[in-house]
Amino acid sequence: MNRKASGFTLTELMVALVLGLFVTGVTLNVYLSADKTARLNQQLTVLNEATRSGYSLLAQDIRRAGYSGCGNSVRLVNVAQDAVAGQNWAVWNDGIEGFEQPAPAFNGVTPNEAMDAIRLMFAAGRSYAVLNHDTAATSVQLNTSVGFAAGDLLLLCDETLSSIFVASAVADDTVLHQLGAANCTSGLGFPLLCDGATGTVRQFSTNAVLMRLDSVSWYVADSADGQALSLYRVLNNAEAEEVVYGVEDFQLAFISGPNQIWQDADSVADWADVLAVRVSLVLQSPPGMESELAAASRTLSYSVHLRNRG
Repeated sequence: MNRKASGFTLTELMVALVLGLFVTGVTLNVYLSADKTARLNQQLTVLNEATRSGYSLLAQDIRRAGYSGCGNSVRLVNVAQDAVAGQNWAVWNDGIEGFEQPAPAFNGVTPNEAMDAIRLMFAAGRSYAVLNHDTAATSVQLNTSVGFAAGDLLLLCDETLSSIFVASAVADDTVLHQLGAANCTSGLGFPLLCDGATGTVRQFSTNAVLMRLDSVSWYVADSADGQALSLYRVLNNAEAEEVVYGVEDFQLAFISGPNQIWQDADSVADWADVLAVRVSLVLQSPPGMESELAAASRTLSYSVHLRNRG
């Protein structure tokens, strides 16, 4: 008895094979697309994390710019101005100054010539109340022991005047503002008279306030490993801190004057009129993902208003 052979015909096998390849291809394509999307999202998360701390710190510095304590008196003198020419903190300049590329050197480091930079100054840290100001002895006695040291940049203020000087000596609760290499005069009065002597004498009364003065500069330069560009923050004369690694661009704009329009640093006529800063930071694409991550997805742009302006 003959049995009829059973199974798939060649045509059926070929159709099944084609369908199988199609399903496999679709599945693989979906997997690769999902994997690519996951990697892109991961890289965007990494980029956002890399800039978040930098953004917070820069925004905080911008908001504090120009704070001179004691109600932010308009009158301010800086007796360290002429004595330490060229230092980052040597000129008060109303607490803010932007630099269009190419920016000047900061603490001996030349920023990238294609990117902007900014310097921000403000009174910071703990405030100490004055018990006695002896102008003849150039000494300021405070209400408690202080954490300052000789060479620190300080700001002494009351309701009508703020005076910047370098501490020539510190002992327990007393700070001296003597004439010397760091101060062009021992007098802290207005108007500023850098005469190499007593200058304009001004006695600050009880309950005047003494604080540390910070000058913070932000700029882009070669990274520590020399493989990329990084955004740096430098405080006074300390060593610069590498805040954001892998920077492609860093640009700044400022709102100032009666027209209230965004301007480059070179167009700002008076830094005392600046009310806000717009920051645009573009990060480099991770290696191998240059085509996937468009510049828009790597750009962080935000505006920050200065708290100590109208």
